[in-house]
Amino acid sequence: MFDEKIINLLVEDAKSVWPMRWDEIEPLFNKCSFSIAVDVIIKHLGLFNKKGDFETFESMKSKLNIFKDSEYVFQKMIDILVEEKIIEKKDNGYICLVQDIDLPGPAECLVEATRKVPEEGAPFQWLSRGYGGLVQFIKGKVYGEEVMFPFNDFALAEDVYYTSDVYNFWSKLAGKAVKRIIESNYKNKVTVLEIGAGTGNGTWNVFQYAENVESKFEKYIFTDISKSLVKKAGKSERFSKYNFIDYKVLDATKDIEAQGVSEECADIVLAVNVLHATPNLIDGCKAFMKLVKKGGFVVLGEIAHPENSIYRYMELTFGLLASYYNYQDKELRPNCPIIRPDTWIKLFKEVGFSDVIAIPGNKLPGSDRGGVVIAKK
Repeated sequence: MFDEKIINLLVEDAKSVWPMRWDEIEPLFNKCSFSIAVDVIIKHLGLFNKKGDFETFESMKSKLNIFKDSEYVFQKMIDILVEEKIIEKKDNGYICLVQDIDLPGPAECLVEATRKVPEEGAPFQWLSRGYGGLVQFIKGKVYGEEVMFPFNDFALAEDVYYTSDVYNFWSKLAGKAVKRIIESNYKNKVTVLEIGAGTGNGTWNVFQYAENVESKFEKYIFTDISKSLVKKAGKSERFSKYNFIDYKVLDATKDIEAQGVSEECADIVLAVNVLHATPNLIDGCKAFMKLVKKGGFVVLGEIAHPENSIYRYMELTFGLLASYYNYQDKELRPNCPIIRPDTWIKLFKEVGFSDVIAIPGNKLPGSDRGGVVIAKK
C-alpha cells in the first residue's frame, strides 16, 4: 500500500498547483462553449430556430451533409444545447424548447473571458481557434488538425500548456508526484520514460521540481509519436543542459522493441494527458505494464470530465482532432475519451498493477477534474 504520509503530501501538492481562480474560469469556459454551440448549430447551420422544431441525428446529417470526421464534435454541441435546456431529447431525436436565446455571441464571450482572467489568454485563444474553423470542419472543407494546428504550427498549443494555470495543473502535479516517488523509493539514480511528451511540458515540470537533477536521473527517455515534436524537443534550449535525455519516436500501442525500446526499461513511466488518446485503454495500460520495471511506478496525469456531464472546453478544442475522438472501446467510455479517476484505478488493477491511487481524488473539494493516477507494479 502507498504510505499515508506520501498520499497526504501529494494531496497538498495538488492543492498548491490547482488553479486558484478555477471558480471563475470554469463558468467562463462553459459560457463560451455554450455560445459557440448556439452560434454554430442554430445561427450558422439553421437548426432549431423555432420552438417545436424536431430533428434526429440522421436527419441533421442528411440535411447538412455533415463531414463524417466532424460528427463527434457536432454531437457534443448538440449535447451542450441539451444541458442548457435549449433542446430536449425526445423519442429518437431532439425538440427545440426555446426560440429566442439571450446570450452574447462567441467573440463577445471570449473577449470578456480574456479580460476577466488574462492569465488564461492562451486557452481562450485555443477555444477561439476551434470555433473559427468549426463550420468549415462540419462541412468537410478542412480537417480538424488543420484548424487547431494551421501549417503544422504547435506554438499556441505550447502556450496553452506552459502559460495556463489550468492546463499546467496535470503536468505540475505529475512532476511533483515523480519527485515524491524518487525521494521515497530510490537511493540510486532512476530511469524515467515519458510517453507522448509532446511540447515537453511534463518533462519540464519533472526537472523543475526534482532537486539536484543530475544526481537523480540515470536516463530520461523523451518519447512521442510525432517525429517533429521529438526533433523540436531535442533542439530546445529548455533541455540542452541535460545530457541524460534520450529522444525517441515511440508509439506505445505498437511493438516497442521493434522501435528500439526494451521492455521493463524504466523505473518510472510518465504520461500526461496522453493515455486517453490511445484507441483502447486496456491495451494502453498493458503497454505501460511492459515498459515499467518490477517494483516500478506509472505516473499518469489525466484530465477528467465532470461527473454526469461533459467537459465542454475539451470537446470544442481537442474534440476536433482525430487522435481524440477515434477510439475503439466505446463500451468502456461511451460519451467521450476522457474518463474518471476511479475508472483508471480499475483498469490498472485489471492489467496487474499491485496498488493504484488517484490524487487528489475526493480529498480536495472543488478540484474535480482528475489529477494523477499512480500505479505500482
